[in-house]
Amino acid sequence: MNIGADDIYLNLSKFSADGLVVSDEQGVITACNPAFSRLLDRLPQEIVGLSLGSFLGCACCHHADTAGGENQSLLFLQTASSSNNALHNATVVNRSGMDFTVPVSHIAVCDSGGQTAAYITVVYIVQASSVQQAQTEFVSTVSHELRTPLTSIKGFADTILRAGDRLDSSQQRRYVGIIKDQADRLTRLVEDLLAVSRMESRKLQLTIRAIDLSEAVQRVLRNLADKAREHQLVIKIPPGLPPVWADSDRLEQIMTNLIDNALKYSPARTVVTIAARDLLDGGHETVEVSVSDEGVGIPAEHLPEIFNKFSRLDNPLVRQTEGTGLGLYITRSLVLALGGQIRVESRSVGTTFTVRLPAATLEEQAARGRG
Repeated sequence: MNIGADDIYLNLSKFSADGLVVSDEQGVITACNPAFSRLLDRLPQEIVGLSLGSFLGCACCHHADTAGGENQSLLFLQTASSSNNALHNATVVNRSGMDFTVPVSHIAVCDSGGQTAAYITVVYIVQASSVQQAQTEFVSTVSHELRTPLTSIKGFADTILRAGDRLDSSQQRRYVGIIKDQADRLTRLVEDLLAVSRMESRKLQLTIRAIDLSEAVQRVLRNLADKAREHQLVIKIPPGLPPVWADSDRLEQIMTNLIDNALKYSPARTVVTIAARDLLDGGHETVEVSVSDEGVGIPAEHLPEIFNKFSRLDNPLVRQTEGTGLGLYITRSLVLALGGQIRVESRSVGTTFTVRLPAATLEEQAARGRG
């Protein structure tokens, strides 16, 4: 760029909800916009003249603060240029001492001779606020979901302790049964939250190999046999279907979530169909598996939301069915982690979830074996 940093600042600062800071080669702030000063809870005159590192904790600013003499400018120039326009996190400390993380990027501004004259640092306040709000809502929802089973467990345990000798054996068994059911619900929620944490922190470990889809589905159906007792299951998996590239445990988790949902959200004595086929997708061979039910449909306006965290439809059948609202979010995350795709189609009666995963053809298995 061959225009002055102050010109850019004057044109952008009036309209930007994000923080804009102009600093010289030594990292000393020469100008900032109102959004940045509000973020720090300081007046602009309290900010200008101080080093960027006084308010922003990131590697670029750290070098500018700790370097001395003639090397100070050089170090700031090198670190800022290396991350030019590259989004990275920095810590901001406001007047009250509260620190929080925001995404930032540094842009070098050149003079007419092509030499670096200053830097503009963009502090993405809007993006940071959205992330913080999402985290706050997540914690609030988790707290609510945890409180519900804990309240039931405490309530029935207190009843047994206070009136145990006055309760007959059937009442005691019923109350203990409720406590166990709610403890199981609590365990499922904690397991789902741990799964979400592992996926979002990129700590999900996968062992990818060729998996026979039919065998995986049969294992899932054996585990869900009790829940499927009142439904008719139809399996349409053709012989000779190529295996899929997947992690065995994660593939079964995907199929368990989809089949379990189909059973939970469709009336008794209705049909749940699991079908699979081999197809070409963009020149690559894939295996497509679908799970269809005859239950309550999903309104079109809610389809984009069903893969969100804690998303549950507001209808009588869903309200009377226990669930954490994390199952489909986890399912989609696992499908994407395995290099696949997932989609949903729904009518007034009946919903179909379809998953596509890479096929492990004999040729590809041989190629991977050689690799």
